[in-house]
Amino acid sequence: MIMKSGKLIISLSILLAIMLQGIAINAQSQEQKITIGYIKPGRIDVKAFVLLKETTIMAEGYGGLFKKLGNDLMFYGWILDSKSRKVVWNLLEDANDKFFERSDPGRFGFKKEVKLPAGQYEVYYAAGMNYNRFGSNNVDIRISDLGDLFNLIFSEINDNNDNYNSSYASKFSMSITASSAVFSEVAWDKKVNEFSSNALISIVRAGDDLSVKKSFTVANDINLNIMEIGEQSDGDLNDFAWIVNANTYEKIWPNSETRFKKAGGGSKNKSTFQTIRLPKGTYTLHYISDDSHSYDKWNVLPPYDPQFWGITVWPDEADKSKVKTIEQEDPFVLKLNKAKNNAYLSQGFTLKKDMKIRVLSQGESSGDFDMADYGWIVNTDTHTTVWEFTQRKGQYAGGGEKNKIVNQEIDLPKGNYVAYFVTDDSHAYGDWNVAPPLVPELWGISILVNSDKDSFVLTDAQSASSNSQILAEIVRVRDDERIRKSFSLDKETKVRIFAIGEGDDGDLVDLGWIKNSNTDKIVWEMTYRTSERAGGADKNRLYDGTIVLPAGDYTVYYETDGSHSYRDWNDTPPYDQEHYGITVYRIQ
Repeated sequence: MIMKSGKLIISLSILLAIMLQGIAINAQSQEQKITIGYIKPGRIDVKAFVLLKETTIMAEGYGGLFKKLGNDLMFYGWILDSKSRKVVWNLLEDANDKFFERSDPGRFGFKKEVKLPAGQYEVYYAAGMNYNRFGSNNVDIRISDLGDLFNLIFSEINDNNDNYNSSYASKFSMSITASSAVFSEVAWDKKVNEFSSNALISIVRAGDDLSVKKSFTVANDINLNIMEIGEQSDGDLNDFAWIVNANTYEKIWPNSETRFKKAGGGSKNKSTFQTIRLPKGTYTLHYISDDSHSYDKWNVLPPYDPQFWGITVWPDEADKSKVKTIEQEDPFVLKLNKAKNNAYLSQGFTLKKDMKIRVLSQGESSGDFDMADYGWIVNTDTHTTVWEFTQRKGQYAGGGEKNKIVNQEIDLPKGNYVAYFVTDDSHAYGDWNVAPPLVPELWGISILVNSDKDSFVLTDAQSASSNSQILAEIVRVRDDERIRKSFSLDKETKVRIFAIGEGDDGDLVDLGWIKNSNTDKIVWEMTYRTSERAGGADKNRLYDGTIVLPAGDYTVYYETDGSHSYRDWNDTPPYDQEHYGITVYRIQ
């Protein structure tokens, strides 16, 4: 009886082992699948998975290539290593010889085994444009939006000849399959979110029309790592960032060693990674994106790492305690910015002592060695232009090529000044006709002072000059005016005459002159030959000189024609608009 019981126990043990082995084999044979596919024009689909050990996965589904209007519409997918951010498989490359080398294969199926090491991965599927892949420039039809081309494609390949419908679009997809014992789906945004949250500053999955400013302070020298993926087109930076010194606004990064490379997808997708050495100080990161081609909606093929569209900066592990983000106070002592179209802005200021100031100005280049939106500073005691925004001084300000910036430190003597900024009728703050500059709100002129800010005092622009020596003043003259003013001298006196008018082809049409009131003879007259350019349009003329007048009574005259005068300019105005007319000063 005992022997029989022992045999039964052995038999049951063998049966149990066989059953457990079968369960294990069955578990290993079970597969897990994740599927992604086309969503809608300009959008990507993404999921993520983890492999517990090296595994061969199966990537299969449908891609597409349709050539229309001289361009390509592509449906494709790829796999990204979530840690290294490197592409480990890409349908565009894997299927290139078989399908994408053809001019128009349409929809095609694919099935590919891919061996991957243990780790976390992201799988993407996108549909987008690859403009003129075959070099064709013969495009007879213009499309206003990517969706127009999708509708055109789907209307041709749909049996019912209807416009785009989601049921057909759903046939563009791909799946990743592997054993459930080693393969599992995870949150697609987990890795990027973890990295971003641990960075000093991180702007990821950046959308359209962003303008972000983040400041940070560095206690001691650090290594700062910078990773950026953005948009560059025809040399213009559209979705991008700069790091500037928060006190001087001097650009720290990108620098001469920064190199941008292709980021996959459309040719305008660019990326860079760089480590820079930052000394002790305070810095501000500015980031801007334009109104198209971003994580919100791609208008060409997206980059291979679309989640990191934006910028992320972080210090080396050893430097983390030396740097922190802060709320930076506005460093400017004078701001004439956010200048809109057809603006004429002015702000007076007084320097109580000789000072060093920094002028920061953003404006528009006209493209012909001249500026369309620009600023300048006038010493109102002497009526001399002490600083002006010229094409030669301007550097690229980001966005459209014509956006220019000047950041210049200058020395000014004690005295009274007026800062001016003017714009033409297009491309200004809030109404850009190309991509805006990196810091749109600084469109205009601003002044920084690093020390002794109490010696810099804002004043009324129209009363910034000292009037104690004015004998006669006719200024801010409008169209079709003839104005006169009188003065008397009790002895022979040296006087200064400051006059601004309009002239062309050797003649003046807005001008001034002085008569001896007793003899009715002209003792001085403004002429084209004795005048010089007054800034702005060539026809703006300036006389600034001295004469000696004997004792007597005098009358100052100024007249204008029917166009181009104070606040009603038909061309670029002169620099010192407030003194359009004539002023006579006594020289002591």
